Amino acid sequence: MIFRKLLSGAACIVSVVSFAQMRTGIYFSSDKKYKEIIEEVGNPLSGNPVMIVQSFVPDHGSYIWFLNESKAKNSTYSGMDSKDLYSGVFLEDHGGLLPKITFKDFAEGLAQPRYMINFCEIGDANKDGLPEFYLTYFEESDGLDAKPLKVIVYTNLGEKTFSKSKITGWIPFQEEEQYREVKDENFKLLPKEIRLKAEKLLKEAKKEIN
Repeated sequence: MIFRKLLSGAACIVSVVSFAQMRTGIYFSSDKKYKEIIEEVGNPLSGNPVMIVQSFVPDHGSYIWFLNESKAKNSTYSGMDSKDLYSGVFLEDHGGLLPKITFKDFAEGLAQPRYMINFCEIGDANKDGLPEFYLTYFEESDGLDAKPLKVIVYTNLGEKTFSKSKITGWIPFQEEEQYREVKDENFKLLPKEIRLKAEKLLKEAKKEIN
């Protein structure tokens, strides 16, 4: 399920798609369904959702993915409107939410994390009937050091709990440095199809930054 290019128009865009029998809706603050979800289950994280994704997965239930921003607590970043990021995947349960996995990253000093919403996706790359959540974000800064572009993959692969895997592209901002990628040990253990999807997302997000 690809969210790319959703932000080229108004924020009221809604997409409902079938992917490997998953039914997924993508909602922004101007959407009626966005407001309905908040009214029904609340906002379980700090800040306000930039985007809410609701995905029904046959035999597993309905997942809701919140991607939130809040005003940064500790930033001195020159962008002035610095944000802290909070994200979480939840399973709907009798009108409430069961947390499956959460994420947070904070603006601090000269560093400012920001979602690359067009490259945050839900998929089933290895066709096992279980969703993967691909969270893509970039850490800007005023310094000249290489900046990290990260794709975090949340999977459960038949387990009861989700696990986190990560691939990071270090984008150089000085001529003498070269682009490099770092994969954590969990990432190396992912099925090939999931690794390839995450690598493709990283490559495409990098093009947008450059």
